[in-house]
Amino acid sequence: MMLPVLLVLGTICSYANAQIEPIVLVHGGAGTISEDRIPGKYRGSILAARVGYQVLMNNGTVMDAVEQAVRIMESDSQFNAGYGSVLNADGVVEMDAMVMDGTSLATGCVAGVQDVLHPISVARRVMDRTRHNFLTGDGLVEFIKTQGIEVLSPPGQLVTQRAKEALEAWKENNQIFDIGEGGTVGAVAIDSDGNIAAATSTGGLTGKLPGRVGDSPIIGSGAYADNRLGGMSATGDGDVVMKVVLLYDILKRMEYKTDDMTKAAEDALAEMTAKLGGSAGVIGLNAAGEPTIAFNSEQMSWAYQRGQTVAYGVRKGEFIEEQLENSLQDILKLFAEFEFNNN
Repeated sequence: MMLPVLLVLGTICSYANAQIEPIVLVHGGAGTISEDRIPGKYRGSILAARVGYQVLMNNGTVMDAVEQAVRIMESDSQFNAGYGSVLNADGVVEMDAMVMDGTSLATGCVAGVQDVLHPISVARRVMDRTRHNFLTGDGLVEFIKTQGIEVLSPPGQLVTQRAKEALEAWKENNQIFDIGEGGTVGAVAIDSDGNIAAATSTGGLTGKLPGRVGDSPIIGSGAYADNRLGGMSATGDGDVVMKVVLLYDILKRMEYKTDDMTKAAEDALAEMTAKLGGSAGVIGLNAAGEPTIAFNSEQMSWAYQRGQTVAYGVRKGEFIEEQLENSLQDILKLFAEFEFNNN
C-alpha cells in the first residue's frame, strides 16, 4: 500500500533536483463563446500571460505574476471579472476572488466585492495583511477602506452594456442560468525554484441571487496551490464544482493514484459531469512546470508563456503556438489592441 506514496515522493524529489523552466498559464473562462468574441479572448488571454511572465522574469514572485495576470483580465470587458463582470438579479456587480501560495499554503479569499476594479488584489491583501483566509460582508467593506483600495464612486461604474443585455436576455429566457457566456478568469505560475501560485477572479453568474458565492473564492474549488503537486485554477458551473471540490480532487488523484495532472483532470471532470451534470474547465501546472488545459465545456480561452514561446486556444483540441522575437514591442502592440474599459 506504500508504493503509490513512494512513487509520488520520488517524483517530487526528481522535480526538486531539476531546473524548472518558469511558465505563466492563464484562462479566461469556460462556456459557450460566440465566434465574434474569440479574437478578443485570444488577445486578452495572451496579454495576461505575457504580462504575468514579464513580472516573473523581472524579479517578481509567482504571486506577483498571477496577481498581475489576473488584473489584466479584470480590466478587460471581454472577461467576466472586474470591469467585464456580469450582473446579479438586481442589476449589481458582485465579485469573488482568491489567491493561494503553494509554498506556505497561505490563502486570501473575498466574496461579494462591489465597485472595486481589482478584487484579486483585495484577496492578495487578505492573504498578506491578515491572519484570516476569507473576508466578506461589512468586515470586507471596512477592510477595503483601511487598505486604501479605491472604491469607484458613484457606484455602478463596472456595469457594461454587454452585462445589461445579458441580464435582459436572462429575464426574457425564463431565468435560465446557462444563457450567455459565463466566465471566470485565473492564472497559475511556477518559477525556476518550483514555487507555485494560483489565482482566480469572477463576476459570477448572470441573474444570480444577491449574496450568492460560487466556487471561485473557495479553497480547492476555485484555485489551489501546493508546491509538492502543483497549482490549478477552475472555471465553469461553480455550484457543481464546489460540491466535488474539483481542484483538490484532481491534486489528490495525482498524489494517491499517481495519475499525471491531465489524466486526473479529465477523469475528475468526466466523473463530476456524469454524477451532477454541469461542465467546467481547469488549467494547472504540476511540480515540474508541465501545463494542463482540460475542459468539458464547449470552449475555454487560455494562454501561456514559457521562454520565448506563447501558446493559446479557445476551441477543443486547439493549440496555437508562436515564437516571440521582441517581447516589449509585442506587449505594447497587444496593449494597443486591448479592450480597456470598452463597452
